Amino acid sequence: MNIFSSIRRTPYQSLMVLGTLIFSFTMLFIFAGSILLLTRIVGYIKTQPQATVYFVKDTKKATIFKLREDLVNTGQTRDVGYVSQEQALSYYKQLNKNDPEILEMVSKEALPQSLEIYAKDPSKLEGLAKLAKKNPAVENVDYEKDIVDNLIRITNSITAGALVFLGSQFLVVFFVLFMTTTFKIMRRKQEIDILRLLGASKYFVARPILKEGLFINVLASIVSIAMFVGGYLYLFPYIRTFLFGIPTLELIENLPISITIWPANIYFFALLGLSTMIIGGIITTISTFIAASKYIQ
Repeated sequence: MNIFSSIRRTPYQSLMVLGTLIFSFTMLFIFAGSILLLTRIVGYIKTQPQATVYFVKDTKKATIFKLREDLVNTGQTRDVGYVSQEQALSYYKQLNKNDPEILEMVSKEALPQSLEIYAKDPSKLEGLAKLAKKNPAVENVDYEKDIVDNLIRITNSITAGALVFLGSQFLVVFFVLFMTTTFKIMRRKQEIDILRLLGASKYFVARPILKEGLFINVLASIVSIAMFVGGYLYLFPYIRTFLFGIPTLELIENLPISITIWPANIYFFALLGLSTMIIGGIITTISTFIAASKYIQ
């Protein structure tokens, strides 16, 4: 019996499995894509100066480097970089290179010396900023505390919620596949009994059901990734506005091919689709053989 004949014999059960898998896989893409993107954005933020300490005019370098030493000694920083007035002017010129009128109005004397703080953990940023503000030579501490804190909070919440939801969803998929396989076995009980009397193994009997399940799994993966890509392309202008200023982010660096999660490329979508086919195939195989071992005598 081929796959399509098997599906035609129990069309409603097959459609139920297909619909369940499409929903579960689509949710997997949405949550996995969101978690991976937010994780990479947090990783990108960690590579940027998370706080900048500006000093009052004519502050001695010894004072600046003493504060730098105090910040490093907390053990909470990856690096604390010193930016001189000359370097600040160079950065300023680079940022405003297309506006010569603004460049003529600024000299290095008008720009403050500063320290750029890179924290090991963005959640420790507030404490480092408070330490810097205690120094009387500090004029201002500029850091995006709310953005960093909210991003970390959102990432942790989505990750925890996604793991719980996807875990429960895969349990639903498993039981749907298990019950569907059981129904197909019971429906073909007489045929299966004859095959078993003729010496057919449980694997031989269950193989057509397994092939059907794997076919539906592949079909559901293709439909789900197509829906996910369509939704991504539709929402891309809004996402791009929200993530303005974020550069290209690779999912895994130093690979022969560039799998970028922002903006997502075809390799990223292919990786998601392939991963889902593998996960779905494993669940389908396990549920089929458990049902077969239980109900095929």
